[in-house]
Amino acid sequence: SDLRRSLYTFWRRIVAPPMFFDASTRQTCTVTKNLTNTPLHALATLNEPGFVEAARAFGERLLMGPNTTDAARINEAFRIALGRSATDDEVALLSRSLERMRSQFTDDPAAAEAYLAVGESSASETLDPIEHAAYAALGLVILNTDEALTKE
Repeated sequence: SDLRRSLYTFWRRIVAPPMFFDASTRQTCTVTKNLTNTPLHALATLNEPGFVEAARAFGERLLMGPNTTDAARINEAFRIALGRSATDDEVALLSRSLERMRSQFTDDPAAAEAYLAVGESSASETLDPIEHAAYAALGLVILNTDEALTKE
């Protein structure tokens, strides 16, 4: 019974992992957790090297897939990450965002190379770095949505 008591004490006293901003305080039993819209959550997921590296691999998967248009790739990204198709408004918004990212990385190719170098795995050398960085940034946007991060 000492083991059970020590596990209970450990569980009650630890702080929730930093990636779970909506974790229970464990002071009382909670049936449903409160949702927060804290900018710290977005800041953590947008800058965490693991998320950036995952987004780079996600962008690589989209570019190496069978789809050749931005709209088809955006829909594929939604299917993979969110389990649904993108709405027309979402496709339009993300297409404009993708064009803006392409423009920024075209103006600063060193930024594209630096962005693709984040993480431990290496970026694909067969893809155009500008296009790959733009799709990696798009992947990070999609992976950072509340719909992708939480299960409700």
